[in-house]
Amino acid sequence: MKFRNLLIAGATILLGFTSSAQDEPDRECKRMKFLAGEAVDRGDFAEAAEYYYKGEIECGNYVAADYERLIGSLVNAMNTAGETDEAIAGLYRDSLLLAWERQEAAGFYKEDSDFDRGINMLQVEKPNRKDADVFLRRAITTNQEKSFEGYISYAYYNQYMIYYDATPEESPALKQQLISDYFMLSNLVTKGGMSVQTQEELTGTLNYVVQSAEDLAPQIPRYIEGLPTEVEAAKSALKSMLKLMEDKGGMKTSEFEMLVDKMIDLDPTSLDALEAKALLLESKGKYGEAIGVYKKIKSLTEDDEKKQDMSYKMVYAQYKLGSYAAAYSSAMAIGGKHKGDALVIAADCVAKRANNCGASTFDRKCNYLYASQLASQAAANGASVGNRVANYKKSGPSKDDCFNEGNPGSVTLECYGVSVNPCN
Repeated sequence: MKFRNLLIAGATILLGFTSSAQDEPDRECKRMKFLAGEAVDRGDFAEAAEYYYKGEIECGNYVAADYERLIGSLVNAMNTAGETDEAIAGLYRDSLLLAWERQEAAGFYKEDSDFDRGINMLQVEKPNRKDADVFLRRAITTNQEKSFEGYISYAYYNQYMIYYDATPEESPALKQQLISDYFMLSNLVTKGGMSVQTQEELTGTLNYVVQSAEDLAPQIPRYIEGLPTEVEAAKSALKSMLKLMEDKGGMKTSEFEMLVDKMIDLDPTSLDALEAKALLLESKGKYGEAIGVYKKIKSLTEDDEKKQDMSYKMVYAQYKLGSYAAAYSSAMAIGGKHKGDALVIAADCVAKRANNCGASTFDRKCNYLYASQLASQAAANGASVGNRVANYKKSGPSKDDCFNEGNPGSVTLECYGVSVNPCN
């Protein structure tokens, strides 16, 4: 029997079986349950749902077990129909949601159905997102890190949609709730050993809401207080939040420093903690201290890629510190994946020192030609160099400069021991 007809039949059952129900209500009630049970045995859950629904009308006093059978049949019928006909599956879903309502009104609803009920409420044509949020939130509160991770991100996205549709008066409170719940759910993801994808989905949803670190900052103390007691889980959660604060431009805030200090408290030799400390020092312009931290990290790790990362960070810190000679020397020693970016720094260092390297104005201008060459090499190694090649070359000797110097074929740069051809 098509479920579309079942919904129509339901309206006529009240009329068609009135006299029978009055004469032999118990017999008809039992017959409907019997027929439903036979349908279950055959695996025909659509027919079982039909008879359990008729039985609910005939019996008039379904107990807990009866509702469990009705709802179980509807769930199975919905899942089966969904494989071939979403429209029919949608009708079963409508009936399932109504059955849960009747079960709750009768006092037999079990909260362990909250996840399924909330998710199904969101899959109808016009979902009641606020009501669904009640069930999903309660389910997550009950199950904590044992919650099914697919529902975690789904529930959070539903909260965002409530926020998206909210009035201007409702939005501020909902925004803070989204931020607070992000921290709570991220903690559950960490404690439950859930996938990276689930965390990324939470963060992706948060990014629709949070535009700057100012939105996050008020929640940081609470986030720290709610960290897992297990050290590795707490470190993982802190690492995620430090990255989020960094992405939102919050590296110079006191809240970022709180996160860093907590990370170091947990593990003073942690590479993650030390890197966070170095980032904090850089954000405060303390590049000299940051270099010391990068050196320490490099001495602690056996990972060659991490060593390369730290070497490049030291070059960058030296450059920001204004130690152009040291930064140049360090940059020229960098290889691997950072070679191109290191050459950019080397080129900029040469340009910064140009007016202090060379016995004559002509010699000093030749430094810019070397800077241009380094920028070209950087570009060849995949680095973004902007207009450096042309701009540095433009700052080199002009044709008139070459004529006045007798058009030298080669000039050796005293600061670097390399030669350039300024007048070719």
